[in-house]
Amino acid sequence: MSGLNNSGSGFSPSSSPGNSSNANVKPKSTSAPKNVELGVFGRTMGVAKISMLQKMGKVETTQSNPQLVIDNMKVKVLKVLYDETIRLSKKMVSKSQKYIQSSTPFQESLQDLANYYTNENSTGRSIENILKIHAEVASYREKQQTSITNRFVLPADNFLNNVLVPARKAKDKFRESRLEYDSALGKLKMVQQQTNIDLKQLYIAQSQFATYKLRFIHRQYEAQCKLSDTVQRHGFEYLVQSINLLATLHDLYSNTCTHLNENEQLIQEMRDYSASQKRLFQEQKQDQQLKLYEISREKEENKYNELVQIFSSPDLAVVNAICLSAGSDQEAILEDLVRILDAHKQTLPIIKLGITKEVQSTSSASTLFRGNSTATKLMTAFTRMTGRPYLVSTLKPVVDKLLKDPSGYELDPEKTANTEGNVQRLAQICQEFLESIYNSIDQCPLPFREMANHLQNEVVKIFPESKHTSVGGFIFLRFFCPCILSPDTCGVSDSASLTMEARRALILVSKTLQNVANGVVFGSKETYMKDMNSFLENNMDSCKVFLDKISEMPANSDYQPLSSISEVKNNQLPSIHKLLIKNLEKIFKTLNQYQQQSVTFSLVSALGKLGDTIQTE
Repeated sequence: MSGLNNSGSGFSPSSSPGNSSNANVKPKSTSAPKNVELGVFGRTMGVAKISMLQKMGKVETTQSNPQLVIDNMKVKVLKVLYDETIRLSKKMVSKSQKYIQSSTPFQESLQDLANYYTNENSTGRSIENILKIHAEVASYREKQQTSITNRFVLPADNFLNNVLVPARKAKDKFRESRLEYDSALGKLKMVQQQTNIDLKQLYIAQSQFATYKLRFIHRQYEAQCKLSDTVQRHGFEYLVQSINLLATLHDLYSNTCTHLNENEQLIQEMRDYSASQKRLFQEQKQDQQLKLYEISREKEENKYNELVQIFSSPDLAVVNAICLSAGSDQEAILEDLVRILDAHKQTLPIIKLGITKEVQSTSSASTLFRGNSTATKLMTAFTRMTGRPYLVSTLKPVVDKLLKDPSGYELDPEKTANTEGNVQRLAQICQEFLESIYNSIDQCPLPFREMANHLQNEVVKIFPESKHTSVGGFIFLRFFCPCILSPDTCGVSDSASLTMEARRALILVSKTLQNVANGVVFGSKETYMKDMNSFLENNMDSCKVFLDKISEMPANSDYQPLSSISEVKNNQLPSIHKLLIKNLEKIFKTLNQYQQQSVTFSLVSALGKLGDTIQTE
């Protein structure tokens, strides 16, 4: 047994390909190699491969799971013992005339096997009892041949071929995957160390590295499980074989071999022990399968987490690049991104941060949110998506009333010959819009109130005089007024009902409500609207009260996201992932234009770990 310690481990450096038959070859050769024309790259790769093969045994010993190394050594020892036992058993069966001569080495082989299980009393006792039986029933060797063949040799051969050999093959596959993993790692490092990094090559190298790394981990786990199973199964497998052999011999020779009667109690103990070992193995196997399932499930659940973190970056660099590359689909893509961020509770924090940056970087409160930054786009899309039902319930009754009779609202004498009574009519419908909005505070979505609250608090720090106009600009400019101007885009009305006269009336209503929210009257720019100034002045105070109320956080602050995490993982995230792969070069170009190289590398790494490759035409 001690002679197997070096060659049986499978992990010593001496067993690697680099240290086999070429051990006596001199490190330097006087003649030039035939493949010298391959150049520096070819020689470098050849040296790297030889070095890797030479160090393979050491790497496995130092980097593999220690239990895997131990189990592999045990399985190699078991392989030698099983081969020897089966060989001698078949020789004994096929040559019964030499049974006596063959029995001695056979018993020695079994004794070595029993010595291997010094900590398992039942296994050792069973093997010792088999040795005694062989001595007692030597005269019945012809009948014994069939029993040994069917009850011992075939199961042992089956265990060797179906359990032990596959375990060794799994170990060999693990070694091959290690080579593939190291090769992929080397290629990735070579790409990363290039002076001018080709992002496409980096992406492919990262993807291949992630694939081979995952294969290496799985094959290591598979080899460990199979080797461990082999070591653990051998105990009860051999006990089963021993039990069957003892039971057969007991029935066969009960009348002539009274010695066998003494084995009844031992046989029962062995059966109980074997059953308990089998149950223990099944439980361990179930635990291993459960762990493997948990690993796969956790990987599936978390595979998009790194991508979501990149989307959630405060500078919104990747979100901006995706939107710019989407072309005419920008609005739909932005809604998908909003759902992804909202499901992970990132939308409101990003919007709040955008509000703070906007306020701090603005020299005048009157220009807040007048631009079209990515944060502003995100805020507009988010308010539109979360507030659509609220808009319909709040504005639809008044919009429907106006659409039934859209005449009599025009104040511009250049557009109508008769404006008599139109001021009162326009003021009345505007008042109804305001009252409907004022009375809807309890139905206002929580994200609206949270954004309004944060906006008002940030504005007061720098522009205290704009406490109300800032919130009014957000609520009316970005939400109510766009819907009043185009109610058909918000589900408030259909396009067929919007005549030119109706659209003009809605424009006048929107102008009036926006000035109420801004706290300003009409001047020289639109002189025909000056007749509405008295209406504006009468409603400015009530509008301020409304803006203060809507900026207060309610007692119940529970918020239901637009989509759950599982929903976006099944729908929006795969869609965005495909879009990233499709527009990868455009997105990288945009990021580089904005000096976002670090974000580019993070995105490449995240996409590489997902395991997809770029489809080249």
